[in-house]
Amino acid sequence: MPIHRRSLLAGLLLAGIRPERVLARAAVEAGSILGASGESTAQARGRTRLLAVGDPVYLNDLLATGESARLSAQLGEATRLLLGARTRVRIDKFLIDRGGKLVLERGAILFDRPHDRPSGELGVTTPFGLIAARGTRFFAGPSWGKFGVYVEDGIVDVATRGGTVRLTPGFGTELTGMQVPPARPAAWSRLRIGEAWAAVVGSRHTFGGGDISPSGGGDMPSPGGASKPSDHTSGGSHPAPK
Repeated sequence: MPIHRRSLLAGLLLAGIRPERVLARAAVEAGSILGASGESTAQARGRTRLLAVGDPVYLNDLLATGESARLSAQLGEATRLLLGARTRVRIDKFLIDRGGKLVLERGAILFDRPHDRPSGELGVTTPFGLIAARGTRFFAGPSWGKFGVYVEDGIVDVATRGGTVRLTPGFGTELTGMQVPPARPAAWSRLRIGEAWAAVVGSRHTFGGGDISPSGGGDMPSPGGASKPSDHTSGGSHPAPK
């Protein structure tokens, strides 16, 4: 550590000020924690801090949830990012109304943004492929033995080195690796949608921070919305709900 930084930290300690708070304030705040159950942390610049409702989150934070934990964060003014158990996601960039970038290292997330708000493209990097979303609500994570992406609202492009598919409301795809094309879009069954939502939301009665269900309460969304998927890699009839 440079001498001038050591001197600064020593002066802060003598003044009774916690250095990590000063360093955190120097970071760019991306949002705050809305709800938490179980143990979750944020890691940045070699430091790890436990997260609780109301805590800020910053750009470049690596958010991580523990076994059986759930986490809900507000990004910007109204966007919600929900994390399932054993999930690790880094906030690489987030600009209000101008999109952002997330890196999903493992686990499951649900991105939830009001569809009446203007927004730029959100990019999500995963070990299985890239997600480019102008959607307002979509799930990404393990589903039925594979990595799945499902769109409830909006438009999402899912790409690997093998090809790209476009998802519209009510449709999902599966990924098995960066070299393999995504599966053709298919309508997900209510059972599969419900399991995906539960993996991220958990029980409303045990998750802190009020109602964090993706649709703000009520029944799970039904699959197979009015829009049909656009598949960049193949044609033909659409598969039955999975």
